Amino acid sequence: MEFRDVIRHRRMVRNYTDEPVDPAAVDRILETARRAPSAGHSQGQAFVVVTDAAIRQHIAELADEPAYVANGFDPWISRAPVHIVVCVSKHLYLERYSEPDKGGGPMGVESAWPVPYWWVDAGAALMLLLLAAVDEGLAAGFLGSHNMPDLKRVLSIPEHMDPIGIVTVGHAAPDRRSGSLGRGRRPLDEVVHRDRWRVHPE
Repeated sequence: MEFRDVIRHRRMVRNYTDEPVDPAAVDRILETARRAPSAGHSQGQAFVVVTDAAIRQHIAELADEPAYVANGFDPWISRAPVHIVVCVSKHLYLERYSEPDKGGGPMGVESAWPVPYWWVDAGAALMLLLLAAVDEGLAAGFLGSHNMPDLKRVLSIPEHMDPIGIVTVGHAAPDRRSGSLGRGRRPLDEVVHRDRWRVHPE
């Protein structure tokens, strides 16, 4: 698929069919996400792939899927055949920036970072996951699990890794679209500023 077509087709899908996902396709998606940029080539991103139905159901419960379904939505979290939990380690960034070629310490403490780029890089990996799924002819969605301590416990994620959320992957089924889609996208001239920030008239 051409890159422009991947971008055009990408959306957050919140329902899936029962059709299984080819494990080789999942591996290719992960290989793509693994190539996301990382500050200092720290490579602090990691992924937990969940296909076991019981664990997926547990994740859905942690995300309060029953309440979501009660509001008229599909049980997309438990129904998705593949969950990919995106994780990042601040520790690996601070450790990397303590090495001699990175100055031997100034950026080896969190307070020295004006922007915590581990979160930025985790977002880059997340976006590559979403795009790679579309390129494989699959659909994907993202949810933030607000019960991160229990998610870490269920998946045995080590202390130094922090999950940022869950990408669901599968074959798209008809879903109830989010009401947010009615907002549309802001025009290009409202989000792009050239040379300096331009104040838009009210």
